[in-house]
Amino acid sequence: MKKFLVLPLLVVAFTMCSAFSVEAQNTEPAGAEVQTCKLPIVMYHKVLKRHISKYSVSPDQLREDFTAILDAGFTPVFMSEVIDFVEGNGKLPEKPIVITFDDGYYNNLYYALPIAKELGVKFMMYPVTGYSKFTIDTKDESNPNYSHVTWEQIKEGVDSGLIEMGNHSHKMHSFKPRFGISKLNAESDEEYETRLKADIEEAQTLIENCHVPRPMTFAYPFGKYSAKAREVLIDMGFHALLTCNERVSTITKGDPKSIHALGRFNRDGDMSTERLLKKID
Repeated sequence: MKKFLVLPLLVVAFTMCSAFSVEAQNTEPAGAEVQTCKLPIVMYHKVLKRHISKYSVSPDQLREDFTAILDAGFTPVFMSEVIDFVEGNGKLPEKPIVITFDDGYYNNLYYALPIAKELGVKFMMYPVTGYSKFTIDTKDESNPNYSHVTWEQIKEGVDSGLIEMGNHSHKMHSFKPRFGISKLNAESDEEYETRLKADIEEAQTLIENCHVPRPMTFAYPFGKYSAKAREVLIDMGFHALLTCNERVSTITKGDPKSIHALGRFNRDGDMSTERLLKKID
């Protein structure tokens, strides 16, 4: 396996979770502490042996990524752990990272889960439940080249202890008639809110009916978001919202808003593992 030189800069500049003395900041009494955390999130989609592209990687690339991430000192965590940290109910490791897989491809279980089991890597899945329903209705299941996860496979993934489910919409992962969850020009705010809530709640119900925890996080389809969408999602009970903006987010204990627009780095299949590590630094 290819080995990578982890530059000292990665260790020095990327102290991910730390407790800072507020006395030094002159904002709180001596001895008080405020915790902040740098949180990189990597976004995968398909895992395929062939047809590597902007939105697909090979199993070998994925194994290389996971190994390098662990060797660099990162600890993969679930979004529920991030939420607990922000809400003051839990702690995070020194260098946390969230690994996400969008759209709910079956190959995430077929190829990625065995590698995750071998290396002890947790990851998030954000299935588009409309795609899963189509896979089930057409009885074209369990093909790693194109199938999406079924309800039973969603439960299987969560039961592994290495996968947590999020929401990626039911039928709004499309370019038409609207782009993602964007508002149509002809819609009133009330119509938009009603349709958005109905679609996302349908996805929530379908995932919850798999006898897995109700998703607490939402990944915007195509990264398209707005202030109105954020307002609706938070009102629906989502604690964290994931964008496609490529940045390392800073999250703060006691500040729920710090996880309302989290950045993510798309793992392009043409990108090297070394380049990925530099991006998340």
